[in-house]
Amino acid sequence: MKINLLKSAFVGALTFTALASSYASAHAQWLVPSHTSLSGDKAHYVMIDASISNEIFAPDKAYRPKEKGAEYDDNLIMAIGPDGKPVSDQIRAYFLQRKNSAAVKLASEGTYHIALKREPRLMTFYKNAAGERRRVFGPKTSKDIPADAKDVRTTKAFSTVDTFVSRNGTSKPALLGSGLEISGPTHPNDLFVGEEARFQLLKDGKAAANVELLILKGDTRYRNERNEVKVTTDKDGFFTNTWQHPGLYLIEASMSEDSKEKGIDSIRYSLSTTLDVAPE
Repeated sequence: MKINLLKSAFVGALTFTALASSYASAHAQWLVPSHTSLSGDKAHYVMIDASISNEIFAPDKAYRPKEKGAEYDDNLIMAIGPDGKPVSDQIRAYFLQRKNSAAVKLASEGTYHIALKREPRLMTFYKNAAGERRRVFGPKTSKDIPADAKDVRTTKAFSTVDTFVSRNGTSKPALLGSGLEISGPTHPNDLFVGEEARFQLLKDGKAAANVELLILKGDTRYRNERNEVKVTTDKDGFFTNTWQHPGLYLIEASMSEDSKEKGIDSIRYSLSTTLDVAPE
């Protein structure tokens, strides 16, 4: 099943440089679950940490609440249950300066798809009278764009930041249905060292062909080299990877295309998915 939900936690909404894919810039967006697989008769809670950082999975910058001074943002994180429906229990993502943290109740058996939930952002780029490149958040009609601006272009940015958690076995994860995301045939909570995983990259629910992805193991602060693995989707959107080490991994991708929407020149999609690889 799929549910069409807009989701965006684009880094440009904060203090970082906008419109850079997370592997083209130094900072990455990510979610880290306290567990990716749980079992037991009673319902469990899984804790989700969210942050933006240079060192993968080491918290640095939290996502800001909508209101200044607010302790949490109820709309920051969403979860889709094994039945394909959004989790109805209230999810509060507390603002903790360097990260946000939320609890998601796993009441049903199967796999939960957990993601940041934000509206897409409009960004308009232009050159000022001196020929310098500038950017504002908003459409071409923004009052912050000078009247003598040239080469004015507006981009709509969609960003998917997600992960998966299963309780008492796995089930086919629900699709978000919009933006970039990964799907099977390999289950995202069934990954082991030495085994090949095969995924399909989707854009708005359809195969995304010829898109480069970067696969990066976490804990980069403990390595001199980041050791990224780059793969490219085939004509049907599929890609494979064989895991060399256990631990948390971040999969990133980005792509752009021309827009048919009035007032928008291009659409930018980005993806940051956290996966957990178990020892063989």
